[in-house]
Amino acid sequence: MTKKTLFFLCVFLLFGACQSDETAPIANTGYIIEDGQIMLDSAPITLNGVNALHSFGLEELSLMQSWKVKIVREFMGNLREQPIDGEAIQGTDGTWLHPLEQIVLRNRAAGIVTILCPFGWVNENGEQLLFTGLNPADQDFYPIYETKMANIARHFAGQDDVWLEVWNEPYHWNNENGYSHNLWLNDMTAMVENLRSVSGFDNIIVVPGNEQGQSEDALLAEGATLMSRYDNIIFDLHAYEKWLNDQTTSDIAQRFAALQSREFPFLMGEIGVRNVGELMDPSSFLEVANTNQVSTMAWLWKRDAQDQSALLNEDDQPNDLNNNTWGSTYRDFLNNE
Repeated sequence: MTKKTLFFLCVFLLFGACQSDETAPIANTGYIIEDGQIMLDSAPITLNGVNALHSFGLEELSLMQSWKVKIVREFMGNLREQPIDGEAIQGTDGTWLHPLEQIVLRNRAAGIVTILCPFGWVNENGEQLLFTGLNPADQDFYPIYETKMANIARHFAGQDDVWLEVWNEPYHWNNENGYSHNLWLNDMTAMVENLRSVSGFDNIIVVPGNEQGQSEDALLAEGATLMSRYDNIIFDLHAYEKWLNDQTTSDIAQRFAALQSREFPFLMGEIGVRNVGELMDPSSFLEVANTNQVSTMAWLWKRDAQDQSALLNEDDQPNDLNNNTWGSTYRDFLNNE
């Protein structure tokens, strides 16, 4: 190689490197939480979807795709025995459980993000205890819970379209049973740290609010402290009585604004027409969620016309039977975002 050739080669390499730095900065890829928003490949995104029961039975997802479902919050009602990979098993309560790996792969193939959420624990006698309303660290199975959640995190580490929620709807409905915002912070810190301590697990972690997930008060009080300690955190609130009854569209918008103004990333992990009381109308809430681009997930993707919460009937049509046309209302929300 002549000196002249070597000179031009060095100039080319130097110029090329400079051009690359200026015109093609390295962008964040995949799903992350940044500046209070869900981001995909450095662009903000809204993900609307449903809660589903695929641990009990896998399905072909073309209908979900036609409804424009982008995210599914997957129910794990028997966390202790829930298989992570391998084959389906029959739990001690008699139900068949399909492995999380199969659920995730099917969702991914359909272009759907997965949130894996523990809803309950089944003991060795086949008795189920639902997590809703409980103080997490007070449960005698809590150390085993931590181990199982860490194992799930280990399996899906680095898969940015798999998010892990730490607990479904913790703490008493009206902040009783020893609840305090400091308790919320301590519990959430411990449960998030349990997952972050897994090598390579930088996936998004979903953290619930207080009052069985319906209140943002804990977030407003202590959310900033949790966010200062950990990246890729998003908060989960549930829209039932405390969001749908005696709340105007202005009330809902103000509550959203209070969170968004402080750059608290959050989603509505559940919204439905029936919880523990009377039938509710979610239409006003969905209107505000759409306007404010708040990611929202309906309860429940299920085929059962007799269940007012079910989005579908047995013929795969929207379930509008005695439920404020819940199926059609939510399908329209998904298609009109």
